[in-house]
Amino acid sequence: MAGDARLALRTADGRTLAVGLLSYLDAGLTERAEEEANRWVKALRLTHVDGVPFRDRFTYRGDSLWWFAELYLHKGRAIVDLHRAILACERMVERERPVSIEWAGGDRIGRTVVPGVALQKGVPYHGPAPRARSAGAWRERAGIAVRSAFYVASAVAERLRPARRPPAGARRVAAFVHSAFWRAADAEETYIGPVLAEIAARRGDDQVSLVGLGPRTNFRQRRWQHRVTEFGDPQPRGIPLTPVQAFASWRSMRPSFALWLRRGAVARACLGSTDLRQASVIRGCDCWPVVRDELTGISHLQFPWSARAMDEAGAALDAIRPSAAITYAEAGGWGRALVLEARRRAVPSVGLQHGFIYRHWLNYRHEPDEMARSPANGADRGFPRPDLTVLYDRFAASYLEDAGSFPPSSLVVAGSPRLDAFVATVRALDDGDRARVRQDVGAAPGQHVVVVAAKFRQMGARFAALVNAVATMPGVRLVVKPHPAETAEPYRTAASGIADVAVAPPTADLASLIAVARALVTVNSTAAIEAMPLGVPTLVLGLPNNLSPFVDAGVMAGAASDEEIGAALGSLLTDDGYRARLFEAARAFMEQQGIIADGGSAGRAVTAIERLIPDP
Repeated sequence: MAGDARLALRTADGRTLAVGLLSYLDAGLTERAEEEANRWVKALRLTHVDGVPFRDRFTYRGDSLWWFAELYLHKGRAIVDLHRAILACERMVERERPVSIEWAGGDRIGRTVVPGVALQKGVPYHGPAPRARSAGAWRERAGIAVRSAFYVASAVAERLRPARRPPAGARRVAAFVHSAFWRAADAEETYIGPVLAEIAARRGDDQVSLVGLGPRTNFRQRRWQHRVTEFGDPQPRGIPLTPVQAFASWRSMRPSFALWLRRGAVARACLGSTDLRQASVIRGCDCWPVVRDELTGISHLQFPWSARAMDEAGAALDAIRPSAAITYAEAGGWGRALVLEARRRAVPSVGLQHGFIYRHWLNYRHEPDEMARSPANGADRGFPRPDLTVLYDRFAASYLEDAGSFPPSSLVVAGSPRLDAFVATVRALDDGDRARVRQDVGAAPGQHVVVVAAKFRQMGARFAALVNAVATMPGVRLVVKPHPAETAEPYRTAASGIADVAVAPPTADLASLIAVARALVTVNSTAAIEAMPLGVPTLVLGLPNNLSPFVDAGVMAGAASDEEIGAALGSLLTDDGYRARLFEAARAFMEQQGIIADGGSAGRAVTAIERLIPDP
């Protein structure tokens, strides 16, 4: 895990303790690290570079590039890793009261944090200095340089390869979706397919233009063979998406290439900032060696990529000339680029909720001043939020108002088309269908099915604890539905040799699996919410997490530690009174938050979108 370090602690009574730094982290400290890292990143927009606030110092066509810098700092995780390591080191010193600390190994985060905290706490430290050159630091900087060169080379290659001309002519709606999530088998987009189908039904297929963002293979499955295939087939046959890069000519890409050429000057401005240098002292620990690399990543990677995304999004909008642009990626880099360019062209933009909004996701957390125009930059009109954001429920709307400073007038609650389809699928199953699903996952007659729906990287070691708990429960079959963005291999490896654990094939339908389940187990998946209308209770692992509000409301069961998993799951499977109380609490919660599955979500979403589209 990033930020860990192996240390030898000498205690006052002469003992030597061999410890791992991150073993001192608990759920509370992890939560605190996330919150403090977010505050640190957000505060950086106010620091000065060349005497100008960061937000106003770096712009592209007048728009602030800060909106992309904060994403790099947040998604790269180095800042949160620093906070985690510092908090863990402070806890270690407080608990063990060492008289000396000796370095035994670790990564660049640990090399930076441990001597810094030791100096602050007055504990003698023996090991490499924070600024000492290391293989890890060299690899980090070399990696930034190589990736920066690759970005510009890929932009050039995109313009060299053969490609069909994108369709010309104005469309009522341009939908920007990730190419990797187009389901060829169903001829539908994974996340917002029902909304796109409803738009086409009302406006006609020829009035919807689908623009593909990114590669056609998700990043966890992507190999060099996929890159070669996609390079030779830039306009994929059988997929009705036009890659966004197909719209951008050499001429339209010149501005972003010019920004890439200025990357060295941008880096020098950042690294020469006294404010940024002072901000890199976190909780009294000088973290400049790591922060410096993050700032270089912004100048060499994030800014050039963001400008390229803006150029390509702008070229697509110019070619399509839509009355509205919609996407479900509105909070990420691509979405922000799209909204900026749509706003420049006075094209109404719409963001569609496509999953749970994680509470620590910086993408959706904005201070009031970020939503306002910059007083120092007349061209800056504030954070690039969509003109309209269509949400699943009042729970999400309240979050965006409170944590995101979204104006209520920009939010519409329409429901979840995915939840509609989920519930409809389950209600259409008869006894024979359910028997076949149970047979497909190897469940014996009378055996309880427990479905796991979570990303393995979020489950981690908790999955082993869950498997061990199930192994002690007779009559229980654990069935794993891997996340679409991951492969099944980590689960298969972790469950190897366990008789009552099965990994469902990629073609397995999650709704059908939950239909035969006695309980669902997850960490952060929206499947927990989708299971509520079906009366299937959920056990949430790894608390606190994004589903904590649901556990706190008494509508889901929770397990904060591995030791609690067995007892919590046992109660969920066998205590009928407990199950009834959870179901009743869930029913009341859904009514309060407007969580419904009536089949009308896609229609309500499109009706809201159509209010933005002027009549022909």
